Amino acid sequence: MTCTSQQRHVFTIALLLCVCLYIYISAWAIKYPSTWKRDTVCRVTVNHGVVNDGGNAVHPSGDISSRGVEKDDILNTRTAGKKLKDKWSTIITSSTGATTSPKTKTRMTSFPPTLVRGKDITPLISEFFQLKTNETKDDFVNLHKYRFSIDSKRCRSGSTFLAIIVHSAPGNTQKRNLIRETFGSTGSYKNRNTTVVFMVAAVKQQRAQDSLQYESQRYGDVVQGNFPDSYKNLVRKHIMAMHWFKYRCKAKYILKLDDDTFVNPYRIIDHILKAEPQGLTIECKLVQGEGPIRNKRSKWHTPESEYPFSVLPPFCIGFAYLTTPESWAAMYKVSETNRPMSMDDLYVSVVLAMKAGVQRRDFSNILVHCPRNKTLDYTELNKKAIVIDRGAYCGSIPFKHWRQIQYDNEHW
Repeated sequence: MTCTSQQRHVFTIALLLCVCLYIYISAWAIKYPSTWKRDTVCRVTVNHGVVNDGGNAVHPSGDISSRGVEKDDILNTRTAGKKLKDKWSTIITSSTGATTSPKTKTRMTSFPPTLVRGKDITPLISEFFQLKTNETKDDFVNLHKYRFSIDSKRCRSGSTFLAIIVHSAPGNTQKRNLIRETFGSTGSYKNRNTTVVFMVAAVKQQRAQDSLQYESQRYGDVVQGNFPDSYKNLVRKHIMAMHWFKYRCKAKYILKLDDDTFVNPYRIIDHILKAEPQGLTIECKLVQGEGPIRNKRSKWHTPESEYPFSVLPPFCIGFAYLTTPESWAAMYKVSETNRPMSMDDLYVSVVLAMKAGVQRRDFSNILVHCPRNKTLDYTELNKKAIVIDRGAYCGSIPFKHWRQIQYDNEHW
């Protein structure tokens, strides 16, 4: 069947319309990033939250904006990709190296990059934890409203070389006594004085309070804060220790410990005398390449509302770290303007260290790793400074070697 002149005319017009539509779509695709790329950038740039699959920002305080990323940037599919790409470049450029914030006057050190899809999210982590003017400040982490129902006069004289600050739960009397009977009893080595102070918080039971009062009267090494003692309040306890040290203690170095950690005080002093840590530094067991634990049943659960990113920067395991008064003073100061979280080792060694410009150094060379299904090597225990027991393989076993360690170092 042959086409009439009118039919050929209609066909030609339709063909021309298709060609024009193809050219328009091709030009649009070249000019604007794809929707997938837009969503990818949004997920890692929205401040204080994450972007769900629908393109909306989830934020605990309802704020959808980021550092220069506006609500329209997220919802407008035609302009989101280009705007976010440009603003991402601005964020990365402004955060390269050590920078100073005009508002907080704190320096952000250059940390190893934390990559998400090839982008360094370190400046975004820093921005996420920065408190906004309309956000409520925590009475303890930010406002430092600490009061001490039990206090200690240890290390006030200024003659202390190493202050061992131990985080302890009120009911862990046996653990505190074990420390007092072992490495806490050293007092001095190579003419360098050491002292131990235990940090606890408030209890509800009068019997528990009476027990702490008795410990304080007998040993004089307990400090008790004015907030409930719980695992979720470890950040408050950490900042409380900094607060107490700032106003109550004069020591050249600080060794922060958990109350189940064993220390060889002779080797830790030898290490300090050799390494001579100075300025804004933390020495710790650095962990890299881990992500936040999202399992709500886990002791170390980190919800997205506290940390919305999928990757963690290198951080210090909180069982032990060695630092300086300068570092604690700097981190104590920047805690005033940064949103807290429940994981104190992450908060201190990533957020506060980042904002205060504190450099972290790995001290794995002075650690004794507790072996699984093997006998702890005493020779290694006497050569190294701190026992790391992440799997709870050793328990109190290192403490049982104390008398031999003490004899070998004080009668050599």
